[in-house]
Amino acid sequence: MPAPATPAVSPRSSWWCGPLLLLALCAIFAVAAAGWHYFTAADAVLPVRPVAQLTPVPTTVATVRIGLEARPVQANTYLVTQTYDVAGPFLRSEAAFALVGLLGVGLAYFLGVVSGFARPAFVAGMALVIFLLMSLNADLLGVFNAEQQYFLVLALAVLGLPAYYFHAFRPDIGFEKRLLVFGVLVAGLGLLLFTQSPNPAEVTALHLSGFFTVSGAVAFALLVLWVAFENVYGLLWLNTQAETPAGRFGRLPFILASSLYLGTLFLYYWNNGEVEIFPGWQFDPLVLLLPAVLISWLGLRRRATTYQAWVPYQPGMMHLYLVLVLVAAGALGYALATANDPLLLAARDFTAVAFLAVGFAFLLYVLLNFGPLLRQKLPVHRVVYEPRRFPFYAMYGLGIGLLGLVLLRNQFIIADQVKAGYYNNLGDLARLQSELTPDDLSQALLAERYYAESDVLDQHNHKASLGRAALYRFRQQRQNEINILRRALSRRPSERISLRLAALYNEPRDFFDRLAILREALKAAPRSARLNGDLAQLYTRAALPDSVALYQSRAQAADADDVVLQANHLAYLIRQQQWSEANKLAQAALASDNDALRSNALLLNRFTNKAVSPSPLPDTAVALTPASFAHLYHDGLNRALRHDTTLLQLLPYLAAHAENGSYLDQLNFLRAFTQHYGGRPVAAQTTILPLATGSGPATGYYQQLQGLWLLDQHLPAPAAGRLTEARQNGVPSATLAAAYALALSNQPDSARRVARQAATGSDLASIQPARRLLAILEPDFRTYSAQAPDSLQVQYLVVRGDELPATELLPAAQRIATPSLRTEALLAQLPRAIQAGQLPAAQQVLAQFAPAVNAPSASRWNVVRGEAYAQSKQWPALRQLVAQGRFEGFDRFYQLYFRAALAEAAKQDKQAEQLYTQLVREAPFVENGVVAAAGFYSGRRNFSAAYNTLLRGIEYNPESAVLLKAYVLSSVPVGLTEYAEAPLAHLGALLSPADYATFRTEYAARRAAYASATAPWN
Repeated sequence: MPAPATPAVSPRSSWWCGPLLLLALCAIFAVAAAGWHYFTAADAVLPVRPVAQLTPVPTTVATVRIGLEARPVQANTYLVTQTYDVAGPFLRSEAAFALVGLLGVGLAYFLGVVSGFARPAFVAGMALVIFLLMSLNADLLGVFNAEQQYFLVLALAVLGLPAYYFHAFRPDIGFEKRLLVFGVLVAGLGLLLFTQSPNPAEVTALHLSGFFTVSGAVAFALLVLWVAFENVYGLLWLNTQAETPAGRFGRLPFILASSLYLGTLFLYYWNNGEVEIFPGWQFDPLVLLLPAVLISWLGLRRRATTYQAWVPYQPGMMHLYLVLVLVAAGALGYALATANDPLLLAARDFTAVAFLAVGFAFLLYVLLNFGPLLRQKLPVHRVVYEPRRFPFYAMYGLGIGLLGLVLLRNQFIIADQVKAGYYNNLGDLARLQSELTPDDLSQALLAERYYAESDVLDQHNHKASLGRAALYRFRQQRQNEINILRRALSRRPSERISLRLAALYNEPRDFFDRLAILREALKAAPRSARLNGDLAQLYTRAALPDSVALYQSRAQAADADDVVLQANHLAYLIRQQQWSEANKLAQAALASDNDALRSNALLLNRFTNKAVSPSPLPDTAVALTPASFAHLYHDGLNRALRHDTTLLQLLPYLAAHAENGSYLDQLNFLRAFTQHYGGRPVAAQTTILPLATGSGPATGYYQQLQGLWLLDQHLPAPAAGRLTEARQNGVPSATLAAAYALALSNQPDSARRVARQAATGSDLASIQPARRLLAILEPDFRTYSAQAPDSLQVQYLVVRGDELPATELLPAAQRIATPSLRTEALLAQLPRAIQAGQLPAAQQVLAQFAPAVNAPSASRWNVVRGEAYAQSKQWPALRQLVAQGRFEGFDRFYQLYFRAALAEAAKQDKQAEQLYTQLVREAPFVENGVVAAAGFYSGRRNFSAAYNTLLRGIEYNPESAVLLKAYVLSSVPVGLTEYAEAPLAHLGALLSPADYATFRTEYAARRAAYASATAPWN
């Protein structure tokens, strides 16, 4: 029985194995890359980037209460608005590498195919290779000698001799082996170029891609001419491809479809390259290349009758066509990737004219040869390359002749455009070299010269203009950059150039120049969201709300999802105090990842007193932008007021980042703010001290902040000094706080003088409070205080209550009728009564008026309770208070003091020492706690620790009489009485003469006793 027949493998399917498939994939990649650059190159070369502007908005972020008076703690918050600017033009080294790689693949395949052709085709092919190698000017890369053409000779020998050997002596060697040899040789030459050239790889790639410009233009022109009639052939196929005559169209539909296609191309040529197909969509001849290339590939086998006398179909034209597509698509893709508009304009014009001329000739060719067959609805597409009357090459001759006439009429401007594109690429190469060696001015001058040559050949083309503008920007020649961009716009409008030019007019005096640029740009692109948004933002500088609303609505209609427009709109609503509309817009803003939008939303929530959750922490390795800084800043303020100190770990790293130098002061302020309201007030004073050193309004602001924070710690005397310095540095809002600080420091005369200045000063918010302060500072206010309003009586007790006799301290506060006001008076007088020895009366008042220990308002009362318990040594009651009582804010440091006192009373010396050490380190402003800590050390005869504890106290609070007295006495047992002389003298200004005399007697007795105890027995 005979064996079954083995199915034969189709020769056509075997072609797609190995080399041809790889070449087809490379060609597809080149076409896809060109398509990708067609849509994305503008954003890569000239990216539009938002530029944030921070508008300071003085905001009350906290208050410091002095009795009934609340002094605002103000800080600059920032309203973030954004305009558009255009960066670049950026050089596309990755596109250059891709082009060089595609060129290498195409060269290897071309040599592998051509080396197997007959003599005429081989000679013509090798001539093209020689032309290509000469045009690359690879010797200029300095592999051997930049002044000699050694590399060219080497390349010709390495590639030409094997090609000739295969052609002349070994035509029997298969295509795959020849391709492998040439692939290795081309790769070796490329490796030699990139490894032995003294230039960086980017320079080498840009050099090869730049000098390939003319060769690439030739390859592109050859491809266009080859496929110029294919779209008309495609229309013919559509008309005649059906299986039955009933399904085919006749001659008239074919003529109408072809006429529409050719008419569109004619309109493009007649209207100088402007045909609007749909609103906002212009006709682009380059789009027609894709179907033409595809149709040509599908009909390449049928077209073999026109070329097989010179070149076979396989292996031959099939490979050469893919090589041509690969190289031409690579050249076009690189022109698109670099936004080289002279080359792109030449490609569009040449494609349109060539498709029009050759397409018209092909239509005539079809009608003359196959008109009767079309009328009979026969499948003409099958025999279209078998003419009977009008030869195929005559058709091509007619088409090319028509193309030549058009180019001649246009004075071959396409050749000048190709040269202009060539000089643009060389300018990019020189600009890259100038960026790599910024000290070498010659490369920058050479780049400018290349761009100028391009400008001459294709006047004011955008690529050259933007290249020169980049050079001017690098050298900070603003006016030159403005001039060159204006010249570029005179050629044709461009949204990106208009945005860049408008961004250069960034001074207040440039308002009308910027307005003119944006309005002119809108005429060409009325639906541009960016231009409308920038114009709306410009009008916010003027009192023209209608214009702002108009252009904002146009911008949002063009792009409702643009977060830049949303951030600007939210900023405008905040500025106009349109809270309801702003809240609607801000609902989704906090979920956005745009820093400007989130920052404005946080600021809105601050103004409307809405709580927000913390934002994600920033990456400390990334430099801050204006928008990200504002977002971090507002989030940091919110966190600090919630006593969240998470940012304290990150802020030093952000401040140390080299690119965050412009935000250094604000970052340090935010760090101090977080420390103060996060429970580390002493560290906050240390952090803000460098900012508060010097002169000027900025320094004055930080000095005022220091003073207010010291008032918050009940340290009026040090606060008075800082606030006085702030006043001297031109901060009028510090005047009233300085008057209060002086009054609380028992300096009524100075306080009255400063309060008068506040009452007549420029800070309007301080005038009425200053007048109330002046009223209670009157020397005889006590005589008529009974007739004064309760509010004034309370404020008098807060400020001057220590002037009353000890027995009148509490009764004066109890006489206040209004409960809430009486509470303020009692809280001011109770510590004074305890210090004056009125402990039973204080305990009675606490029992009568103080709320429960865990009540929401019990924190300040619990501090007084604890002081009373500690004074009377009621340790069980104090322990219960510490365990159950409510302590908030800085009152927690008093709780720490009470815990230390309880540990000391319980003989838990180790725990007591730890707690006292923590108290002295974190809260040296708790006077009684510092004195108790010193007493603890003295009781254990650790006199040096007691001395250092009190030294820490007077360093932070040098005006405290209690601490100074304890310090002077502590200097005796450590033998450092000479250091106590200055504090002792300063006590003379703080104490009354009688009290000062009594203390000096006590001090002298202490010194005498110590001298007697330490004297030698003999």
